[in-house]
Amino acid sequence: MPRQPSADETELSSNWTRRTFVAALGATGIAAAAGSAQANDDDIVAEIDAASDGSVDLRAFDEVLGRLEDAADALEFPARRVGSTPRGSHHTHTHWGIHFETDRAIHLGEATVDAGESGTFTAVVGEYDGSSFDPVHERDVSVDSGVNTIDLDMALEPGEYLLTRDGSFPLRRTEWSGWESQSRDGLELHGGGHPEFSDNRFWYYYFDLNVAAHEDAHL
Repeated sequence: MPRQPSADETELSSNWTRRTFVAALGATGIAAAAGSAQANDDDIVAEIDAASDGSVDLRAFDEVLGRLEDAADALEFPARRVGSTPRGSHHTHTHWGIHFETDRAIHLGEATVDAGESGTFTAVVGEYDGSSFDPVHERDVSVDSGVNTIDLDMALEPGEYLLTRDGSFPLRRTEWSGWESQSRDGLELHGGGHPEFSDNRFWYYYFDLNVAAHEDAHL
């Protein structure tokens, strides 16, 4: 006959599960303080306290695990702003943009653009191998003449991309002397690119670009 666990063993197992889970919550709080996903630990602790017979709803574990994974992403790929301040001339030729590669999923957040006039332009990011260009996100953005802060809000899987804009709406680009690659943590910036021309190191259109591993982890 299978041996039944004793009361002491059952209590020990229950306590171990509880201690482990609370420790995970503590780790989540530390990671959140570092700029990772926001935690709502009080609700989860209340759910643990309401559990009976040593059982815990596995959905709570999944939630904490997701937070810990987001925290690990934020530590390995800290949010940063890339691109120098706008200077140089306004540019009106379509499909020039920033050529970059990423070895992890990223989110493009806010950026600065300097518009030559008021109006609307189409921000586009597409898969790009140095020649072929396949759009994956497009967004119409309305701006005033001059410097504007916009929100791209574009999530990207690991890959190689070109961040550009459609049409000939005048946006300022940085001259050669303003280029800074700022490549690190799995994000490689190649410079300016165009599907029909070779790359060159201009910084096109999007300045002070906020890049993070998760949409909630921006600076």
